Amino acid sequence: MGHLVFSDVDGVLTDSKININQDGEVFKSFDVKDGYGIVQWKKKDGCDFVIVTSRESEAVKKRASELGVREVHQGVQDKKRKAKEITSRLGFDLADTVYIGDDLTDVEAMETVGIACCPANAIQDVKNKCTYISQYNGGEGAVRDILTHLDTASQTVLGVIPARYGSTRLPGKPLAEIAGKPMIQHVYERASNATLLDDLIVATDDERIVEAVESIGGAAMMTESDQPTGTDRVAEVAAKVGSDYTINIQGDEPLIDPNVIDAIVQALRKNAPKVATPISAIEDKSLLDNENTVKVVTDTDGKALYFSRSKIPSGGKVGTTYKHIGLYGFETKLLLDYIDMQSDLESAEDLEQLRLLENGYEIQTVQTNYDSKEVNVESDIPVVEKKIQQERNDGTQ
Repeated sequence: MGHLVFSDVDGVLTDSKININQDGEVFKSFDVKDGYGIVQWKKKDGCDFVIVTSRESEAVKKRASELGVREVHQGVQDKKRKAKEITSRLGFDLADTVYIGDDLTDVEAMETVGIACCPANAIQDVKNKCTYISQYNGGEGAVRDILTHLDTASQTVLGVIPARYGSTRLPGKPLAEIAGKPMIQHVYERASNATLLDDLIVATDDERIVEAVESIGGAAMMTESDQPTGTDRVAEVAAKVGSDYTINIQGDEPLIDPNVIDAIVQALRKNAPKVATPISAIEDKSLLDNENTVKVVTDTDGKALYFSRSKIPSGGKVGTTYKHIGLYGFETKLLLDYIDMQSDLESAEDLEQLRLLENGYEIQTVQTNYDSKEVNVESDIPVVEKKIQQERNDGTQ
């Protein structure tokens, strides 16, 4: 969906300072980051950018020309009326318009449009009207930050829970009863509490799982029975739905924290890597050498360097060694490419995430305090039930 963005100048595209030389010429300082953001924004289908300011300046006119902004309205005293007139003339609905302002003269216009935004140093009366407040001050990249927010906020996120009926160690695992509910119900209900998912679907190969999900008002989709991995099953659903991002939520994690899901979505939106996954510090010494606990090492920016079932680094200790939590967020296009990639490292470690690293893709990790617990065998069930009971006693569930 396209947006028409109105922007004030002083205090938004520039700082609040006005410099006047001895000849009366006004100088304004514009941030190049804002300029780049505006140019990129105007390239998007159905998006436009309009400057509306109560002052008049040749500097503004020149800067707008450099950025290809055709609608420049200076000396405007009634910004609300001007915004409504331009919106109608350009064929937009007011609900799809955005106003970026910083002071009292912008308030009425901000109340008229669909979305109001402002820099970090806007006055409080303006901030009270805003749905998004930039972390940057006016003239210091606030406009680009706001445009980036508008872009990412409009991208759709699909959550998919792969749930295969057959399991060597625990047949019918998704329907295994845990604390009075089938496991897939626990996973679906918790994942539904994530605030950044636009849709949530269980991807399965069995009608019994479909019935269990639909009985609680959930959505499920039948997939090919011979999919080699859960990720392939997730990709099959993602290809049909067509969301911008796809979150692979493991069907055997009945304690999944919805905040972790939201953190992965945020990481995808904020970071360059098109894949994100959570990690947490190992607090149990017995897990350091446990091959069922996947370890990870990262660089200083949190990008994964390697995953292994062995202890990495070799001198790793409790509290400073990290385990990988099996939840992934993908840009959907990359997910669909990923399932056709080849990897020797994946075969050597039996870890599919190494397929991405071996093929040159970065994985952004997100540190969390979530203590994951998969259900793989019958003996895992009472462990999970105990934790669920503790949550109920603590009032957290």
